[in-house]
Amino acid sequence: MSEEKPQKLSRYAESRHKLIMESFNISRDDREQLYMPVALAHVYFPRRDVKLDPTESYIHKSGHFQLNISQLPVPNIHTGKNQFLGLPFGPKARLLLGVINALALQQGSNKIEIEADSLPKFLQKIGLTDGGNQISQARNQIARLSASLISVAYRDTDGSSVHGQMPIVKGFDLFPKTHPEQLLLWRRNIVLSLDYWDELQKHPLPLSMEHLKILSGNARAIDFYTWMAYRLHSLDKELFLSWATMKDIFGGDIGTMKNFKVKMRQTADLVKLAYSDAKFSFDGEGWRFRKSLAPIQKKILLP
Repeated sequence: MSEEKPQKLSRYAESRHKLIMESFNISRDDREQLYMPVALAHVYFPRRDVKLDPTESYIHKSGHFQLNISQLPVPNIHTGKNQFLGLPFGPKARLLLGVINALALQQGSNKIEIEADSLPKFLQKIGLTDGGNQISQARNQIARLSASLISVAYRDTDGSSVHGQMPIVKGFDLFPKTHPEQLLLWRRNIVLSLDYWDELQKHPLPLSMEHLKILSGNARAIDFYTWMAYRLHSLDKELFLSWATMKDIFGGDIGTMKNFKVKMRQTADLVKLAYSDAKFSFDGEGWRFRKSLAPIQKKILLP
């Protein structure tokens, strides 16, 4: 009887396995830091491309937080008309924003100088492939970030509400004269809006680039990881969240609880491969989280 040959891993699975092994060999103090403003550890960008009318806003609520993203009109000087580019979404928008945030904090300025001469080299530097499809997707997500208005509202315990409007990035030539058909040619710098830059400096959340590379194909996994990176290290006692609460936070794009439970278990398995220090468990009642080491221990080193 002939032995069955082991099933060959897909190229994607092989790449993830390699990233996991590389992450295990890097100590927590040596992990490269990316950042998100703390508000985006509670509420999240769309996970898929949301086809909204330009007059509509994307809304995500979680606890006391509410995220609104609205599209800003972008004037196209070649057509004389405004265009709406759509909302940022998916894992690439999250990863690119984390890298942009880290560069701003490292350089101590809302005007970020990019060493790479081109977008392909920039993507290669942050661990994404430099293939044409990746370039197109990254260019599209940065353009969407630059043409969106982010508003985060926090409802205090007394019922009052605090709003923060944060247009994120600006300073791009979205419709360049030399190649008007090509959206967003890369420049050597990115400029963050002052409102967003102020929020990022006051409330930065450090994340591990090595971990995010492992999760780079799954937006829900990035959101779950980001949430745990913010919550777990500061817990004083065990935190219990029901399945219904977890679905409110991480499953708004999934119709039924049955499907959410399947998806969230898969998400948890993936995140555990990256954030192995995270202490959590789940059963038929809900999820339990315990105090855990943060993914990043080092403090921000500004120039």
